[in-house]
Amino acid sequence: MQKRQFCTFRIADRLFGVDILDVKEVNPEIGFTPVYHAPKEVLGYVNIRGRIHLILDLRLLLGFESRHLDETSRVVLFKPHAGESFGVLVDRIGDVADVDETQIEERRKNDQGPPEGHERRISDLGIGVCKLKDELMVILNSKLFLKHI
Repeated sequence: MQKRQFCTFRIADRLFGVDILDVKEVNPEIGFTPVYHAPKEVLGYVNIRGRIHLILDLRLLLGFESRHLDETSRVVLFKPHAGESFGVLVDRIGDVADVDETQIEERRKNDQGPPEGHERRISDLGIGVCKLKDELMVILNSKLFLKHI
């Protein structure tokens, strides 16, 4: 049995996770420099320890409505192999989830046609789902985030 670890976070009270091997750090910095004429999913740039990172609003990327930043908002920054100097804004960071690979249900192609709205966006970015102790975690592929803006 092979274990995988996921950095978990909440968007619109739903639990999501990305492979911990893709995550560089979680940061509370939410002071963004806007990028004019950028797609709406681009919040702007942030300078963290002298390095510039493009920050995406994961709520918008997943098809949810934007929300005001608060004290629980966090930026998840990714390692270079996931994409060049970028991160995503999440509503609230969670714990690291240890998951047995056999618990992950891979995304299946839907014979009933593509889902609509945010379910479509989640489907486009998702790898699969995993049943945790109390709820379902949607596993996202961070390498696809930049391709969907």
